[in-house]
Amino acid sequence: MKKSIVMLSLFALWACKDTEQKPVEKPTEAVEQVKVEEAEAPVTKTIVEKEEKKVIDLLLPMYYDKDFHEEEVKQMNDSWLALLVEGEQFKVQRIKYERLEMKNECIESDAIGVFPLDEELEPLFFFSDTKAILKGKKESLAILKTPLWPGEPQTYVFKGKTYVLRAEGKQVDSYVYTDDSEVEKTYKKFDNYKLYVSVDGGGEQLVLDIPSFNDTFVQLLFVGDLDGDGNLDFIFDTSEHYEQKQMEVYLSKGAKHILYLAGMSSVDFSC
Repeated sequence: MKKSIVMLSLFALWACKDTEQKPVEKPTEAVEQVKVEEAEAPVTKTIVEKEEKKVIDLLLPMYYDKDFHEEEVKQMNDSWLALLVEGEQFKVQRIKYERLEMKNECIESDAIGVFPLDEELEPLFFFSDTKAILKGKKESLAILKTPLWPGEPQTYVFKGKTYVLRAEGKQVDSYVYTDDSEVEKTYKKFDNYKLYVSVDGGGEQLVLDIPSFNDTFVQLLFVGDLDGDGNLDFIFDTSEHYEQKQMEVYLSKGAKHILYLAGMSSVDFSC
């Protein structure tokens, strides 16, 4: 009897095992492969610092305060040259000059200056003859626009090379005014002004760094080859105040990068 019960139990277990349902496999869900592309890092142009190497003494055809500039003015002699403006042309030559003195009634001080004897001549400035700038006519390009506002880069092509002047700064004010020709113009006041130059899309070099202006702005006076090396040189009016006249000459020959400050002169005629 016990043997029969055991046999029946084994049979029941076998039957249950045979009828047990196999687990249903769920269909595999398709996983969309998303390709993540890394954003390219922005290309940052190399910026090199301003280079200064004084090789010429400069005098503007204006009156200087004698108390501060007498020695500077009196160093000019017959060997000095003048950069003359003849219409849209520029020429370097030696000219006759005269040294004059006057009383500045505004500040009750004596003033001294150097001027051409021939009043028809228009020298941009006088400078010492150091062979950095040789005599003769100078190749030059037409100036595209002045002032050199931030956000308005200028491109000049010279002897197969492309030069870009790019300015930046923080605009703090602007207003509309009428100039001597009764034309309305907009003046923009910038702080922390910087001007850069680059050649053929290469790295930039800092040229000008001016903290602020008072009713003035950077003017481009000359774009051309002053030193005869086949590269562009520049002359800027960098007056920071309306009662100041300042001029800076940048040459390329012998520069470590693109340009260097070769000479400058500043006249303060404030009352």
